[in-house]
Amino acid sequence: MSITRARRKTLKQSNTQAPVRRRLLAAWLAAIVVSVLLAPRPLLAQDWPKSSISLIVPYNAGGNTDTMARLLAGSLTQSLGQTVLVENKGGAGGALAAEFVARAPKDGHTLFFATTAQTSVTPFVQTVRYDPQKDFAPISIYGTGPNILAVSSKLKVATVEDFIKYAKANPGAVKYGSGGNGTIGHLAGALFGKRAGIEIMHVPYRGGSQMMTDLMAGHIDMYFGNASEILPMASSDTIKILAVSTDKRLPNLPDLPTIGETLPGLVVEAWNGLLAPAGVSASVQGILEREAIKAVRDPAVIEKLQKLGIVPGGSTAAEFGAVLQKERAVYRDAVIAAGIASGG
Repeated sequence: MSITRARRKTLKQSNTQAPVRRRLLAAWLAAIVVSVLLAPRPLLAQDWPKSSISLIVPYNAGGNTDTMARLLAGSLTQSLGQTVLVENKGGAGGALAAEFVARAPKDGHTLFFATTAQTSVTPFVQTVRYDPQKDFAPISIYGTGPNILAVSSKLKVATVEDFIKYAKANPGAVKYGSGGNGTIGHLAGALFGKRAGIEIMHVPYRGGSQMMTDLMAGHIDMYFGNASEILPMASSDTIKILAVSTDKRLPNLPDLPTIGETLPGLVVEAWNGLLAPAGVSASVQGILEREAIKAVRDPAVIEKLQKLGIVPGGSTAAEFGAVLQKERAVYRDAVIAAGIASGG
């Protein structure tokens, strides 16, 4: 009898507590739902991109910049699930493309595959209708094209120190070539001359092929050129490669010194990177940064970039922003050294 009463009591308590447990469970589930709804979340696939993306290139089709842009476009097309279309808008040193992107909608569907020139050179040498510091949001550096210092073998110099000594002994007689006034090659040469304390004469060309021909023939004495132009001639006995203008020695050329080892602090690099119009949401910037970094770390992409003479990038947005700030001061000095009227 006592056992029966105990069972009845237990059953009564269970029936009494059941609604309480149900209410607690419901409250617990509700709290989970609310926390999920209110928690920060990544942009969902249906939020962005909503349509195809235009990747604006500041030069005409062909060349390293266009080739790299198309590599990135292919990677982003796969990872974002929307077509990324390369649009070439050459002219005015890339200023036309930069202005177009600066005034584009801030929805992440127009991006800029920029170069050093549009942010740190062109605004100093001509009047532009965009602000390189305020109109763009840095995403990631895709690759860097090291500038190689090459000289004619007729000079009989073996090091940067030898070349500087030769130039000091022959003031005004040493000629260096570039792709034209205001180009990175021009500014790099002028800044090198200023830092080295030598007087060298600038000879502008319309293209790299004739310049390399004249360098090999000894018609000009020096050239700061892209690795893709100079390295194929490295085995020639007509030119001598003296140094690279990066801050560190190149992994594929560990015996080639940097110019900074002779002239500390002299670093002149030319990057290609992804920018968005300023005002693009932080969520979109974050997705682009992640996917751009992932794209350039693909072994197949790395191999293709290295064949172009490009050092693969993969910087964060913060690192890219720091590069932009630092190099503007370098190129401002270079413009002054070159005697070019500043545009801004």
